[in-house]
Amino acid sequence: MGKTHACWLIAGVCQEQNRKCLVLDLDKQGNISTSLLPNFDGSVGTDAFFNPAIDADLSALVRKTTFSCIDVIPGSFSLERYNLTDPAQWKSSGLVESLVDPLRELSVSYDYILLDCPADISLITYAALCASDFLMIPLEAAQWGALGTQHILKTYEHVRDQYHSGLKLLGLVVNRFKRKRKYQTAYLKQLQERFGSDAFETVIPDLSTYEQAVTDRIPVNLHSPHSHASHVAREFFVELERRAERLRAVRDDRRRGRIREPVGAVA
Repeated sequence: MGKTHACWLIAGVCQEQNRKCLVLDLDKQGNISTSLLPNFDGSVGTDAFFNPAIDADLSALVRKTTFSCIDVIPGSFSLERYNLTDPAQWKSSGLVESLVDPLRELSVSYDYILLDCPADISLITYAALCASDFLMIPLEAAQWGALGTQHILKTYEHVRDQYHSGLKLLGLVVNRFKRKRKYQTAYLKQLQERFGSDAFETVIPDLSTYEQAVTDRIPVNLHSPHSHASHVAREFFVELERRAERLRAVRDDRRRGRIREPVGAVA
C-alpha cells in the first residue's frame, strides 16, 4: 500500500539534494526497477542474495540509472521462489539474515539504502527487517489498511525480539489520501489518534501529478519541481530525516547510559 511510491519519492529528493541513494527492489513485480531501469532484462538482481548457489558480486548487481545519485539492485519474478509465507519455513531456510552483510558492505557508499518490500509478509520481508535500521509503514486511510498494519507491526516486534533489537519504527505514513472523501478524513483522524507520534504528520495526497511523473519515469520533484506534489515530497523527506535523527539520538544516549532501557512494557 504505497511502499514503492514512498521509495520513489525518497529517491527523487535524494537526487535533488545530491545524496547517494540505492534502491533494493525486493518485490517480484519489479515496479520500481522498471521505472528506474526501463531496459532491465530481468537478469540476476536481489534474488541473488537468497540463492545459496550464487556468490553475489555486489558491484555486478548494482545498476546505474539515468539519475546520477540513484542506483538500483532490481527485482524480478525470480524472487517468487523465496516468497515463503510460513514462519516455520523462514527459520528452516537459513536465509533470514541474507541481507545483513551485503547491506553493511553497501552502506559505506550511500547516504540512503531503501528496501522496497513485497506486499505480503514473507521470508523476504523478514530478511529486509533483519537488515534495516528503520521500518516505515505506508498505508491508506481505510479500515483494511489499518488491519494490515497490525500484521506488519507484529512481525516488526518479532524481529526485534528474535533477531535485530536495533530495528526502530520510523513511523506510519498515510498515502493516496483523498481529502474530499469524508470516510478517509475520519479514518485519518482515527489513525493519528491511535498511533500518536508514530504517525507521520505529512500525509501524501492522491494527485495526478504523481501518476504522470511515474508514467514518464521521472521523480516528481524533478518532473514538476514547483508543483504541490513536489512540495509534499520534500516535506515528507524532511520529516523522515527528523524522525531518523531523533531515534538515532535516543539510541546513542542509551549506549552512553544516559537513558535507562525500560524493564518491560505492555501495549
